[in-house]
Amino acid sequence: MIITSLITEYNPFHNGHIHHIEASRRLTGADVVIAIMSGNFTQRGEVAITDKFTRAEAAVKHVDLVVELPLYNAVSYADDFALGGVHAAALLGSTNIVFGSESGDIEDLKDVYTRLKDTDIRRTMTALMKEGYSYPRAVDEAIGSDLFSGSNNILGLSYIGAIDALGTDIEPLTIPRLGNRFDDENLSESRFSSATSLRKALMENRLTEAARYMPKTLAGEIANGTPLSNADIFGSLKIIISRMSHAELRGIYMMTEGLEHRIKDRIRRHNSYDSFINDVKTKRYTRTRLNRLMISILLNITKDRMKEYVLPDAVRVLAMNRTGQEYLRRLPEGVEVITNVNSKNRNSVMPEIAATDIYNVFAGSNRDDFNTPVIIAGRTSP
Repeated sequence: MIITSLITEYNPFHNGHIHHIEASRRLTGADVVIAIMSGNFTQRGEVAITDKFTRAEAAVKHVDLVVELPLYNAVSYADDFALGGVHAAALLGSTNIVFGSESGDIEDLKDVYTRLKDTDIRRTMTALMKEGYSYPRAVDEAIGSDLFSGSNNILGLSYIGAIDALGTDIEPLTIPRLGNRFDDENLSESRFSSATSLRKALMENRLTEAARYMPKTLAGEIANGTPLSNADIFGSLKIIISRMSHAELRGIYMMTEGLEHRIKDRIRRHNSYDSFINDVKTKRYTRTRLNRLMISILLNITKDRMKEYVLPDAVRVLAMNRTGQEYLRRLPEGVEVITNVNSKNRNSVMPEIAATDIYNVFAGSNRDDFNTPVIIAGRTSP
């Protein structure tokens, strides 16, 4: 069997994702397509616009299986995000992973990955980043290219690296990314628009515009529910940061020495998330980096916890169709498959349970990991 995995966020699920799924099926001839999806908090340091169950329900109309990417990988740097995704893909017996990229050429990306192993190039990159260069720009400068102006190319490089690091024989494949840039806030004139632009439109209640680029039922669900953004967590962040000592802040994952003083000093001056982040950010501390740090503070993800973190041998299933359900029965016994969370298996997914509980405070929802059954192609299991 050919098992194709897609490492995703679906924040929100839109036409570009449907294209990615359909193109991946054609490219690989997949018997089963699996989406390994971030939960309620994402790699760019954002609160998901709608909960993981709603996003999984939209996705399973197009893929066969949706599993949750472990929290500590989902909210981390590109390399750790990729490592968690590839590990889950390997547990699920994947033949290949397919990702969208600005390059669209897997051989180009493999070549760059090989070149980045060179000691001199690594040394040059380190020096550039110390000068304030972002990682993508440092890569381009060090190897003399312009490949990495797009985030998907960077993630592609991380997927290749994760496959290498884990020693798995999963084949990396890529297709060209369509539509406007990932960070473009303006809706595109084509049928594909960035998730960033769609989140902005939905938060501004521009439902009719957003619905052109995504399943209409999902757009309606988000608009009629409680669409969330980082603006919604600012009050809680202000309380948490105000109560924490400088030493406690230094212990938060991704906190670099000295930044805790800047954060603690600046947060008392602001009444909105955006104004606070704009005040704290610098050339060295980008908005995305600070967003991730704020999520780590909110969820109390510490450096000590991340040092102890081991990639789990469990997969948390959020949604599946009959094909996905049948495929799960074929997995080796050593893989713990969690379809419904209960007292016996909860320890395997405790970080995800806690993150969902925190998310629900802001969403005003009781749709937690215990009372939300796995979604099966248009219905929920008993």
